[in-house]
Amino acid sequence: MGNITDDIREHFDTFAASLFNETDSLALAQLAYARMPDNVRRYQASSPISIESTEQSSMPMVSIRDLLRAECYDAMFGKVWSPQMNVDLLRAMCESPRWRNVRVGEYVDEFDPETTKQFSACAFALGDESNTLYVSFRGTDSSIVGWKEDFTMAFRRPVASQKAATEYLTHVARCWKGPIMVGGHSKGGNLAVYAAACAAREIQDRTIAIFSHDGPGFDDDFFAMPGFQRIESKVHKSVPGSSIIGMLFETREQLSDGYTVVSSDGIGIMQHFALHWQVDHGRFVQASGLASSAQYLARTVNGWMAKYDDEHRRRFIENLFAIFEAGGYRTFGELTAHWTQSLPLMLAAARNIDAEDRDVMIEVVKGFAATAASAVIPTK
Repeated sequence: MGNITDDIREHFDTFAASLFNETDSLALAQLAYARMPDNVRRYQASSPISIESTEQSSMPMVSIRDLLRAECYDAMFGKVWSPQMNVDLLRAMCESPRWRNVRVGEYVDEFDPETTKQFSACAFALGDESNTLYVSFRGTDSSIVGWKEDFTMAFRRPVASQKAATEYLTHVARCWKGPIMVGGHSKGGNLAVYAAACAAREIQDRTIAIFSHDGPGFDDDFFAMPGFQRIESKVHKSVPGSSIIGMLFETREQLSDGYTVVSSDGIGIMQHFALHWQVDHGRFVQASGLASSAQYLARTVNGWMAKYDDEHRRRFIENLFAIFEAGGYRTFGELTAHWTQSLPLMLAAARNIDAEDRDVMIEVVKGFAATAASAVIPTK
């Protein structure tokens, strides 16, 4: 038993011998964090494309083995948690008979600070008998501004990245004749569900699975949409035992039976990191349930969100992240690594906030503080 990298190295079943599963989705969701090198075709929404997996394709995708460029590793993985673990995952996939023939293309990476838009995606052709395409949306990076976009989903829909995800899935799906799967980790999981729910019915009919790995949830208005109800049975959600991001805005009582709680060897906030999730021969190692601290924080934040309108939520989130930014650090890794110095500055920044809002914000900060002493988070 180990993480997805260990499992890929130990088991060599092809897709013909063992069907695509949730842990395969996690591997591709994690690989989408890479800044793809120049040999991977860039997505161009304005031009007609074809990414059919045939030799006659006018726009061939490249094998993931073509990503093995040591001189590119720093650019590919330098901005993600634990670059070396990500390199190890890529190498394991390229060496494996299950993965070595997978191809990748249609890479896009967009950043717009004015709209707090961080959007990236790519498409993987599995090379299986069914000619399946997996559309993978990148999740949140370790930056505080990246996590702010996750929280922004509480008062604005669509956010810029959700709109971009819908356009991307629509464009790519129209150029692919086989079945489609959609997935992502963290924010990428939210984008996968959102894009699939907003896609045309023809695309929804060809979408055979949607994977959200610790992705933020949605409000009740979204769950009531006909588009979501058409794809709801295809959604597979997984979260670690100490989930924070994945429990945001999940207010449906029945959801407790609708996701898999995965065992993770990460501590506290680092359980969110997909390469800490435990896997055994293509299956998640399940935890006994959500940690009591995760349940409490989810009830506190989601219960508060349910009481207020979008404008109040917006002010709350602006104030919350002003507190996080008061420490002077760019990433949560840096913030947590210097928690002793940051905490007094953060508490001082909270003094002038409305009392009820401040109480909830302090609970969120305490959720991070509870694990800061023992969590080791890379700062790069």
